[in-house]
Amino acid sequence: MGYYEIFLHPNSLYTTVFSLICLLIAGMFSLRQSEIKLPVIFLLSAFVFDFIAVWIEALAWQHQGDSVELWVLFEMIWFLLAMFCMSLAAAAFVSSTSSRDMNAYWPAWVLGGLGLISIILFTVIIPDGEIIGRLRTILPLASFAYLAVGLGSKLKANAKSGAAFAMVVSVMVVVEIILKLFSIYLPWWITSVFYILFALSFLLMQSDVLLTKLKKADLDIVKFNQKLEEIIKLSPFPIVISRLSDDKILLANDNAARTFGFDIDDIGYTLKDFFADSHNRQALFEELEEKHRVQEFEVLMKTPVNNIPFWLLASANIIDYNNDVAIYAAFQDITSRKARENILENQAIRDPLTSLFNRRYFETEVTKLISKAKKENAPYSVLMLDADLFKRVNDTYGHKIGDKILIELANKTEKALRDCDIVARYGGEEFLVFLPSINEEQACRVAERLRQSIATIVVLTENNQKVTITVSIGVSSSSISDNVETLIKTADVALYKAKQNGRNRVELFNKNDLRKLSNQTSHTTPETEQNIHPVFSSENTAEISLLDGADTQNLRE
Repeated sequence: MGYYEIFLHPNSLYTTVFSLICLLIAGMFSLRQSEIKLPVIFLLSAFVFDFIAVWIEALAWQHQGDSVELWVLFEMIWFLLAMFCMSLAAAAFVSSTSSRDMNAYWPAWVLGGLGLISIILFTVIIPDGEIIGRLRTILPLASFAYLAVGLGSKLKANAKSGAAFAMVVSVMVVVEIILKLFSIYLPWWITSVFYILFALSFLLMQSDVLLTKLKKADLDIVKFNQKLEEIIKLSPFPIVISRLSDDKILLANDNAARTFGFDIDDIGYTLKDFFADSHNRQALFEELEEKHRVQEFEVLMKTPVNNIPFWLLASANIIDYNNDVAIYAAFQDITSRKARENILENQAIRDPLTSLFNRRYFETEVTKLISKAKKENAPYSVLMLDADLFKRVNDTYGHKIGDKILIELANKTEKALRDCDIVARYGGEEFLVFLPSINEEQACRVAERLRQSIATIVVLTENNQKVTITVSIGVSSSSISDNVETLIKTADVALYKAKQNGRNRVELFNKNDLRKLSNQTSHTTPETEQNIHPVFSSENTAEISLLDGADTQNLRE
């Protein structure tokens, strides 16, 4: 294909070498696609061998003499290799369109065999320069014609536009070779033009393969989405696909539409429209962002119509859907389960009669609040209430009336206090109150208002008899201790003092009481325990341990 004259002028040689390098770079870039890898390797090898053959031809012209036959032999061997690789490239193009049919390679072997025989015969056995000159034309003519046929077979394959372009260039080369037969020679630069055109054809082939793969991938995505939509529609669970960027719902099944209360044919909502708790939604998305998958995550949802909250169990994955990054979320209704859990939780922390918190919850929660108050250097107080002469009420009117009084007492206490205060039933007719951010003076005022409010309670018996009740209240505060058990016991001591001083009154446990109890205990305890009063002993869990040996029956009432 080349002209040996290019080696006689530096500028023409540099131009041709540059165009050949461009061809090699484009070919190497195209080797990434397996569909055209083998034929492109053969083509690149053919162009390099052809260039070497033309270079040897130029050397032969420069070293004419007795050794010219040897130069011609070398030239024709490289030339034959080039044409053989060209034929193999054509066969590879044909084979790649017919499942690697090896029968496509026989023309290349025939052409190579005949060429080898002719070269040996007319360069070694019967040297004939005229026939050798014609072989320089006939062999490339047959090779490029076969290449054009092989490229034509790719017109229905993945690289059809690049193959069509390369076929046109191959036909142009065939025409140029035919012109040589009639002694019509084109300028030297035509070789560089052919190199560049073949380089472009390689790039077009690669582009065709990539576009074909992209179309196949798009088709696979469409098929996947169709199958996914069928699965979603048939699913017994509510399933929603929403776009990750703006939360817009892209697909939902009938079960999801019924659960969330929207029209399946007109989805104009985003997924966040159905979250009843923004913090709950944020926690879900943070876990999704970290793990790309969430399993059995409890979410509090609502419908856009009535805003009634309900609980769902969500499992979500991040997927590709219609070229969008989306969230695939499946839900399961657990509202009834959560209701049962709430009932069980309330039963564990609530008193069944008054619905107030029980002693266990009070001690656990108040311990946390005391730790928080210590960090903030905030005061707090504890009240202990006890219904006065409650045993007489039970004995006179019966336990049914006694229960009603306890319920009314609990309700009145809760209504008289703040939402942040904790009220608990300690046991029997005794109640505990924790007052955060309240010092002892303020606590005494709160206790006094509470005492007065409770004194207004009236319960009617079956005979319409009016039954009233009063309470005695003991107060302890953060100035005494930061231990919940100690606060309860010291409030109990103050309560005993209120009972002792006439009932229906409020008494404060102060530091003087603490010193008196410490002195009293130091005379009655073993030497090893002289510095520990039973009030502050964690092992002493009796409700009124400080009153052992005293006649407390009437006082406790």
